[in-house]
Amino acid sequence: MAKQNSHDEIIQRFEKMIITGKNYFFDLNEFLEIIDHYIFVGNYTLAWKAINKADDQYPENQEITLFKAEVLALENKYDEALELLETMQKKIKNNIEVFLLEADIFSRTNQHQKAIKSLQKALKINKNDPEIYDLLTIEFLYLDNYENALKAALLSLKYDPENQAAIYNAVSCYDYLDLTDQSIKFLENYVDRMPMSEIGWSLLAKKYIEHQEYIKALKALDFAIAIDDKFLGAYYDKAHVLTKLGNYTEAIKFYKITLGISDPTPFAYYHIAKNFELDNQPEQAIKFYQKAIHEDPGHYKSWFRLINILAKEGKIKEALKNSEKAVQTIPTQELYEQYAQLLYQTDQIDKTIKALEMSLKMGPLKIPIVLMLADLYQFTGDKEKFRSLLLEARKQYPDSKEIQNKMSGN
Repeated sequence: MAKQNSHDEIIQRFEKMIITGKNYFFDLNEFLEIIDHYIFVGNYTLAWKAINKADDQYPENQEITLFKAEVLALENKYDEALELLETMQKKIKNNIEVFLLEADIFSRTNQHQKAIKSLQKALKINKNDPEIYDLLTIEFLYLDNYENALKAALLSLKYDPENQAAIYNAVSCYDYLDLTDQSIKFLENYVDRMPMSEIGWSLLAKKYIEHQEYIKALKALDFAIAIDDKFLGAYYDKAHVLTKLGNYTEAIKFYKITLGISDPTPFAYYHIAKNFELDNQPEQAIKFYQKAIHEDPGHYKSWFRLINILAKEGKIKEALKNSEKAVQTIPTQELYEQYAQLLYQTDQIDKTIKALEMSLKMGPLKIPIVLMLADLYQFTGDKEKFRSLLLEARKQYPDSKEIQNKMSGN
């Protein structure tokens, strides 16, 4: 708190100096704090005022000059910033921050090879800095150079074994290189060395899930949860695995745990509902699909499955009511097709036709929908729409015997 008060006092004193025009003394560290503050809040006008005042009092100070280059870069004056950094390199050797800022500018301007060269210069000054390896990883990824990106990520982990970004980067590189077995081996070795890494266990579990090794995945997730009992992703993954194993009751239990860790999400409600549905508990499923929709009225999957289960349970009127709400809330081709089917079941032919027409406007022509709509045009005697629809369908599906037969009246 005292540090915060000191910071606020320095900023207020500087701004008072700008407003009144009086000159106040600030030592170098205070000026650096002031400049950094205005860069952080994005007020480059005041940052420049602070830089100029500091430059008058501490001419040619390399930290102030570095801030100049940084603000120039933030204002997209890249050539000026690079020129300033080049001048600094001639005067001052082995300033790692110069090379890091240079690399950042090259990266922003899509000059990734140059960014890599700047980072490699920084490594000559400090080859043990995991942050530089992280930056190198990203630059190599921009160039789709996954082999070198992986090497950089692994070196980052060598110097900082707890670097979560590096773990994710390494696993991503293994994925890009299609080295799944090596990825699993890497993660197994990692958790052996770092058994308290919940991220390591979680990523290992995901790999086991990809290989359908669900029992191994559960054990890995149990370790992740034991380390961090608020690890939301681990609970979601464990519930997912339990669903895959057909243990719906346990899956529901773990999805419900997530509701107590963070704010309720439509994702959690949806999967609870789906597990109740799979467990042949339709009423509970309906209740939780409704909760998912309440959280997010645009949750398409919940609408679709809610309407299906209502229709399956013989609650056609309720299904139709929800289906009408669904297409008004989130109009998609699939929801309109579902709506049309319910309308057809209740003999509302004109509305069925309109729903099918809307469905075809919202996506590709699907042969089953074309045939159903063609039959309804025929039933209502609308020969022109019947012919027009089938001609358009034949253009898209010239080899469809079903379309040809419908046109010829067979």
